[in-house]
Amino acid sequence: MRFFIQLVFALAIAYFLGPHLPYWILMVLVAGTGAIFRGNTFLSFAAGALGVGLVWLLVPLMIWSASGSALPGKMAGIMGLGNGALLLGITGFLGFLIGGSSALTGNLLGKLLEGNRLY
Repeated sequence: MRFFIQLVFALAIAYFLGPHLPYWILMVLVAGTGAIFRGNTFLSFAAGALGVGLVWLLVPLMIWSASGSALPGKMAGIMGLGNGALLLGITGFLGFLIGGSSALTGNLLGKLLEGNRLY
């Protein structure tokens, strides 16, 4: 149950605060969810990774499909990638790794501070 609650929190943080805050502040907040929910370390990583990764993949995909813009294809061409879909996949994968690492860091920090009774 902690996994799904942490997943929803990570999704909400990335979706609602993402347009307004820099990504590193979002990752601090995702780490905070890992520290609060202190469960299994793998499940904490998976919740943060899926939450942020899905938002970073699906939101640009929805914007791209709704607008029909050629910008992702042009950006992918500038970067030397084949097409815009590959660029979206890389963005989602980076969100997956960064979100998961943040949640795992917060989880381990919460467990560390729990033993010292400072938290």
